Amino acid sequence: MLLQKLNDLGIWRQRVSVFGHVFRTSTLDRLASLFLHKFGILGREEIGILRRFVRNGMTVVDIGANQGLYTLLLAELARPGKIHAFEPHPMLYQQVVENLRENRIENVECHQTALSNSTGFLTLQLGHLNLGDNYIVADGAKVSVTAQVPAATLDDLFEGTKIDFLKIDVQGWEAAVLAGGRSVLEENPKIILLFEFWPYGLRRAGVDPQAFLSYLIELGFSIYGLSKSRLVLLQKKVLPNQSTELAYCNLVALRN
Repeated sequence: MLLQKLNDLGIWRQRVSVFGHVFRTSTLDRLASLFLHKFGILGREEIGILRRFVRNGMTVVDIGANQGLYTLLLAELARPGKIHAFEPHPMLYQQVVENLRENRIENVECHQTALSNSTGFLTLQLGHLNLGDNYIVADGAKVSVTAQVPAATLDDLFEGTKIDFLKIDVQGWEAAVLAGGRSVLEENPKIILLFEFWPYGLRRAGVDPQAFLSYLIELGFSIYGLSKSRLVLLQKKVLPNQSTELAYCNLVALRN
């Protein structure tokens, strides 16, 4: 409780310039995240992939926008294309909106909604000391501080729409997001996916990690890991090498 109060102190409400944009933040952990990205300690892989694949005029869906760090970069890279940013956490959603306003960015539409495999409401576990670790709770799981958030599917919102790029970082809920977007994935043969692969988070959500990757392969995607900024094709039915179950990595899925 004391650490949470420290994390929420008003002194952390600072303005920080990262990637040429000004961000306002409200907690110590989010301020630390900005500085870690500013100095290249975090985000190098993700930023390299975004700069490599996102082009002017693209339509991009940012799922798990957090405070909008990558959202604003995507808006710049895809301009005049459209960015759809999804962030169900109430405070973080407001931060995204404020950061877009602060930087006068107009090609982003924000959605205070979780994406999943069905519509309705979901339980969001709220991170105590790390607002980068909010996650959707599987049915029956015992959790502490939560919020009920609206949920939609990619197919509900974007079926029949040209989508060029998906960036997904939802702490293990990635399989549900993409299960709810099968039509979108099938209708867009050139779509590119950048997503976090975290076996522990997937299993916590009731998903077998190999089955998740197999779903994408069945839809015609090749899956690549990253090694020193190079894309490395993963063999079918071979999980990325993780030193521990809690480790995670970024993967890219695209059709050749």
